[in-house]
Amino acid sequence: MESSPTAPLQKHETEAIRHLLALENGASEAERAQAERWIAASPAHAVAFAQARAAWRATAELDAEPEVGSCDIAPAFAHSSRRGVLLGAAGALGMALAAMAGFRLWRDRQLHTTGIGETRDLSLPDGSHVALNSDSALEVAYTPQRRLLKLRRGEAFFDVAHNPARPFDVEVGDTTLRALGTAFNVRDRGAVVELTVAHGVVGVREGLSALHKVPAGNFAIIHPGAVAVAAYDAAGLSQKTAWREHTIELNGSSLAQAVEEFNRYRVSPIVIGDQRVAALRVGGRFQTDESGLFIESVEQSMPVRAMKDSDGGVLLLYSDEVSAQ
Repeated sequence: MESSPTAPLQKHETEAIRHLLALENGASEAERAQAERWIAASPAHAVAFAQARAAWRATAELDAEPEVGSCDIAPAFAHSSRRGVLLGAAGALGMALAAMAGFRLWRDRQLHTTGIGETRDLSLPDGSHVALNSDSALEVAYTPQRRLLKLRRGEAFFDVAHNPARPFDVEVGDTTLRALGTAFNVRDRGAVVELTVAHGVVGVREGLSALHKVPAGNFAIIHPGAVAVAAYDAAGLSQKTAWREHTIELNGSSLAQAVEEFNRYRVSPIVIGDQRVAALRVGGRFQTDESGLFIESVEQSMPVRAMKDSDGGVLLLYSDEVSAQ
């Protein structure tokens, strides 16, 4: 009897699903290492795993806002064509994962959001607390074995109740942050993720990379495939978490950085119209709703002129350019 030409593919799909489920539900280091070895063993394995993860994430987005994701594979095949990896993700694999969606971890998740200029404090069932910054979204899904949260956008501060038997994981894209009895701040900047650890230790894993441990008194900039860690002082922690007091601290920040911070709390943005002013250094402490006072201070102390438009937006120009018009 001839074997089915699809049998090898089905076997790869089955193994990919098995490894994916383990990784999604708090895999041990041994299980994670086993998954890495399986993926690296063959390009077909890497493709099957990438397809499985893409289909799995698609089921999570059925009742949530749309999101553009990526399907990274093991480092050994990182140079492979993404188009080739994504081809064939439908069919039996997609249907199998869709069927599992009814039983998956995220079926009972709760979505918490904040609008522009709004912050929100959350008390979680295990005694942990979360503060959400402006324009943020956080999904929470708890099981008896794992506390899983997903920061879909924005920024949050987590004060985690200690429970070594029940890991507390925060996912931001392909990055997973694991903490037990700690407090830390996470900001999703799109291209990178910023982590600031106030107490305890946070484990950082980007994709399938090795675990990085970031202790209190340190912050990390997490790039795809890389984690850069540096220490901070008391002033640095205060600046990173000042938003919890509805405050923006500017300690020698560039004007461009300051504008980025204030724009998080504005419906109509501040725009820098001349790069000569972008690098000017500014200082001071402002409330998050005091962008108008900030603009006045900049105009009074720097060669900057602010021009307001009808919809509330503000254009910052070099003063000599304005006077010459």
